[in-house]
Amino acid sequence: MKKQLLILCSVLGGMISAQQSTLIINNYSSYDYHGQLMATPLGSCYPMVSIGYPAVPNQLIVPALSDYKLPFYADGAANGITTFLVQTSGANPATPRVPNHVTLSPTGVISTNTNWRHTKFQMYFAGTNTPVSSGGTSVPETYFLGNLGDGTNSCFTGPSYISTVYGDADWFTISSGGTQYTYIQIF
Repeated sequence: MKKQLLILCSVLGGMISAQQSTLIINNYSSYDYHGQLMATPLGSCYPMVSIGYPAVPNQLIVPALSDYKLPFYADGAANGITTFLVQTSGANPATPRVPNHVTLSPTGVISTNTNWRHTKFQMYFAGTNTPVSSGGTSVPETYFLGNLGDGTNSCFTGPSYISTVYGDADWFTISSGGTQYTYIQIF
């Protein structure tokens, strides 16, 4: 009995410590954030959970001068996300999953094994579908866009901080009271 209790406590403790972090996007800029977000295990590409990848219409949009908070995948529907794409290996295509799917629950197998790692984003003029650029040039460095992440995953490249003539973006994770918070801040 003691052995079974020890195993149960170990499993539950591991699940709690591996729990997905709360995602917080603070958009302090005068532009709208349009982004794809990816979550994976530390040091591995799969399983992968994504918002809006590769379907551009499903990008997460955070309006200018506002914020967004997603405590768990299961909270997605209440936060404007109708579908996550879950890919379990490179050999398998991504499968659409509703936020209340059992694997995306706070103790689900996907939730307990993934964390937010990367965003691929483009800033748009507030309330429009017009990307921020310097007068319509095609030079990528003149746009407010980028790949941003925590730098712990070889599946996605991108720094944790970018700076453009239109603004800056920063990615970091903190822990408080046993809860992890992943921040994307746009200035």
